[in-house]
Amino acid sequence: MRSQARAWSKFFVKQHDGTREPLTREQLIQALEYSDDPEAQELINSVTRHVVSIRGTRPFWNRKRQDLEAYAYSLGCPGAFITFSPADLHWRSLYQHMPRYGEWLRASEPERMALSRYLLRQNPHIAAFHFYRRYCFFRDIVLRKKFNITDYWDRYEWQGRGSPHNHGLYWMENCPGTDMEDEAARDVFARTWGFHITAINPEPTRTVPQGEGNPLSVDPLSIEMTFLRLSQIVNRCQRHKCNTTYCLRARKRTGDLARDMEGAAADIEAANVASPERECRFDFPRALRELAAIIRKEGRSYYVFEAARNDNLMNHFNPAIVLGWLANIDISPCTSLQGVITYAAKYCSKSEKKTEPYCKLADQVLPHTARRQPLLSFSSRLMNKLIAERDYSAQEISHLLLNIPLQEGTRLVVAVDCRPLAQHARSYRVDEDVNETIGSYRKYLERNDQHEDITYLEYLQSYNLKTWRRLAGQAKKRVLSYFPRYRSMESSPQFNDFCRVKLMMSHPHRSPHELLVVGGLRFDSFAAAYKCCREHHDTHSDDHYGEPDTNELRAEDDEFELEIHEEPVADEDWHELARMLPDRPLEEEDIDILGRRDIDINYDWTPHVGRYTDNGILNGDYWKQRKAGNRRDLDVDHQPLEARDSLIREQRLVYDTVMDHFLTREPSQLLLHVDGGGGTGKSYLINLLSAHLQAAAAGRGTPVWRAAPTGVAGNQISGTTLHSLLHLPINKDFKPLSAVDMAQLQKKLRDNIRL
Repeated sequence: MRSQARAWSKFFVKQHDGTREPLTREQLIQALEYSDDPEAQELINSVTRHVVSIRGTRPFWNRKRQDLEAYAYSLGCPGAFITFSPADLHWRSLYQHMPRYGEWLRASEPERMALSRYLLRQNPHIAAFHFYRRYCFFRDIVLRKKFNITDYWDRYEWQGRGSPHNHGLYWMENCPGTDMEDEAARDVFARTWGFHITAINPEPTRTVPQGEGNPLSVDPLSIEMTFLRLSQIVNRCQRHKCNTTYCLRARKRTGDLARDMEGAAADIEAANVASPERECRFDFPRALRELAAIIRKEGRSYYVFEAARNDNLMNHFNPAIVLGWLANIDISPCTSLQGVITYAAKYCSKSEKKTEPYCKLADQVLPHTARRQPLLSFSSRLMNKLIAERDYSAQEISHLLLNIPLQEGTRLVVAVDCRPLAQHARSYRVDEDVNETIGSYRKYLERNDQHEDITYLEYLQSYNLKTWRRLAGQAKKRVLSYFPRYRSMESSPQFNDFCRVKLMMSHPHRSPHELLVVGGLRFDSFAAAYKCCREHHDTHSDDHYGEPDTNELRAEDDEFELEIHEEPVADEDWHELARMLPDRPLEEEDIDILGRRDIDINYDWTPHVGRYTDNGILNGDYWKQRKAGNRRDLDVDHQPLEARDSLIREQRLVYDTVMDHFLTREPSQLLLHVDGGGGTGKSYLINLLSAHLQAAAAGRGTPVWRAAPTGVAGNQISGTTLHSLLHLPINKDFKPLSAVDMAQLQKKLRDNIRL
């Protein structure tokens, strides 16, 4: 992650300095003297925007939150929210991939738990990948078929001792409507979901019989699915246990709001003795109820689903899911878009501890900025600060190293810049230099005549943004993430911009000014033009940007205070070693202090003085100078003519074919494909041919250019790579050769034989 921070810092500086004069340290300090000022905020935000690409950071999750909100606006309210937790101390499917599996099977329950903890600590990568694959198979095989899932958005999170959890929102076919203001609709919603979700404990008074064993670690294929099996699992996994480090919180506000505490359990009362003002943020214990219902929680604007329950502490569950997953799950139907937006703000981009604003982080790193390349130093430090503002568990690190996605979804999200064209963000492509590229909106405005009648909405949702080819028929439409979302109230000063965006998405145009013309009439404002559009056009596709005079959905505040419970962490040996290094804090990567540490100052550098005096090292272009001074020479060592007699029959056939073609000066092209496995003499034949062709050229230089697909193969034949020879881009957009490059390449290849 720090390596990515360095790379993105260099890119940011290249981009910044390519458009204006480089900043000195004094100018940077002056620019950020008041970090709350708009100019300073613009610089800080331009740095943090680049951190979006570093997975797991706060800006990364903020972007994912915006993506989730775009899903909700585009696809409507999802059917259900489901959380999957692991039983990674018990799952047989996990430990069969671990070392010492036979010992794990034979062990008693206490011995097995101790061994599981040890194996989990030693093999976090296996646990991380197993959870990912288990969830993906479960989602695609069980959930998709049981609930007719059409779309989903899910993310991974690490809690407590570092085990992963998956939180997902799922869109389903034929879900009941979410018109919660209609009592009849609420009743249908509750009865429909009541068939699928319950909090009924099959054995509310169950006690574990002696010698019963662990229901989570048995082979699920050898166990019959009975109510006893269901009871064993839900009583082990689904009953909530309150504690101060997990769910007991103090409310942010006090008042006369009463809570329904019917049937409160004794363990909750005991937990609250030491801290009576704390309450469970998940509202346990909950009231018993015979039938599922839709209720409105106190202090909330939206309704929630409550399943039938006979156990105050039982989490919602679906029997099929909990029997298949064999670990704790939570499932709740989504009742409104408001609830989804609140979830996105509360959980999707949440941090493990209270985080500071970006401007405060900038204030902390600014005094430590280096004098040389100050902008690079500042941006690198700020990015590293964002990376290091929380802890990462071993399984999360393994998840990142294995390149497993942190978030997955069925739709591709496209960002839509809704600001006026002159204010649009600039797009860049990175090759040897930073080059500006055309943004999506400019590409749309400059489209070919054959796409004249296509709207910007159609282009973004259903076309390849580079080639303008329509996506395949089975491809899902893209989800559009609008920024900013202007207020749609007619009294708002942003209403004119709101109307401009609505026209921009639905009306084909070549210039933003054309949007002022509707039905052949030109209007003075976008608001007036859009009013005319609404009166006369009723066939526009839904752009999911909202309708006029509708309230904007905003996340509701959490009713509980955020509390941090830090557990003591046993340092690894390398942590202790890191603290012994001079001026080298564990949490910072301080490159700029190199040369000024005590160990550097006290060292006798005399023997090293004058060793590296090359100006190229000081100027940073050492390798460019070396390449310029050592041009590639494709000449090969002399080989006597008799060496051709060492060739076997097939090699000699190739040799004679190439030599005859060259010596007779045959103008037609010779295309010859020779196959052979490793060690069959291909490189020897190529080098011998090169030597004899070089001799036949009689001092005019070698007529041969040797090229291979890879660097290793090219080195074997003393040649180059094909992409280097032909100027083919690697992992970059294809660009036509410039006239100068084309002329040079044609000159280089005009009289050559390519091997």
